[in-house]
Amino acid sequence: MVRNCSKEIFGNDSLYFDVRHVLRTASGIGSIPDAYVISLSRKEWYVVENELASHPIYDHIIKQLTKFINGIRNQNARTQIIDMLYKEINKDPVLKATMQKHIGSTDIYHFLSKLVSKSPRIVIIIDQKTSDIEEACRVLKYQPDIVEFKTYVRENAENVHTHLFEPLYAMEKISERKEELRRPLPEHYENWENMLAWVNDNVKEIVEILTNRIIGIGNVNHVAHGRYYCFYKGKPSTKSIFAAFLLTKAALKVRIRTVPNAFKDPKKWTGDRVYKGWFFKQGQEREFKITGKDQIDYAMELIKQSCQLAEQL
Repeated sequence: MVRNCSKEIFGNDSLYFDVRHVLRTASGIGSIPDAYVISLSRKEWYVVENELASHPIYDHIIKQLTKFINGIRNQNARTQIIDMLYKEINKDPVLKATMQKHIGSTDIYHFLSKLVSKSPRIVIIIDQKTSDIEEACRVLKYQPDIVEFKTYVRENAENVHTHLFEPLYAMEKISERKEELRRPLPEHYENWENMLAWVNDNVKEIVEILTNRIIGIGNVNHVAHGRYYCFYKGKPSTKSIFAAFLLTKAALKVRIRTVPNAFKDPKKWTGDRVYKGWFFKQGQEREFKITGKDQIDYAMELIKQSCQLAEQL
């Protein structure tokens, strides 16, 4: 039933693959999601678990989701997912042609590799969305989307079903709009100067030291844009930007531009998450956080890589 309604749940251009493919952690522990979904327009992928609210929450549902999350972190498992999806798409000439048209390329494997390099969204589709399930899911590293999917049977016609659910993409739009209406923008969000006045003294000192270190690279311009602070190699442009500062009360977050397979981050500060072109239109956008002056030297190693990439563009 979920498969038949998948385009209504995930969007008209989504592709639903209910292939029984095992996700394994680095230690070899396996789990099998109910489906993988690709959204072509959003360039997102989903790991789907179809559940019943009657199943034990912690012993079954949370344990299964934890295995998914740990398996996704295994690069070998991601490569297998790419191969599996590529194989399934190539089985269907119509699907293959549709996908090539949508991505504007015949290189489907490259598209899948780029897509799966991002962290997926975990989606639970369940017959009853309870407060117990919502509370239990808060302990997970990746917060899942929970979609309630109810099925009704027509009286005196048990073979006639109707389904009630809220599409995932509609849930996002409604949630975003509610947040906009509910929360006024804090005063310190008005500009960079207000943000810098709002943070603690430790963050102020980190910002000052790191700014001077970045300027010391040479031929660097730096400009405040709203509540963000951006650094450019040479004349400011979308191509020359190589770093951006974002502030929280107790930490400085830094966005940088990277290139897959060439970026070196042995300490794994930037993790697996890749952001969607907020500051950088070319390359991958990654983020790390600084809370102490002892982190500045390694931060500069990452920033210099981004600066060198901006010079090449």
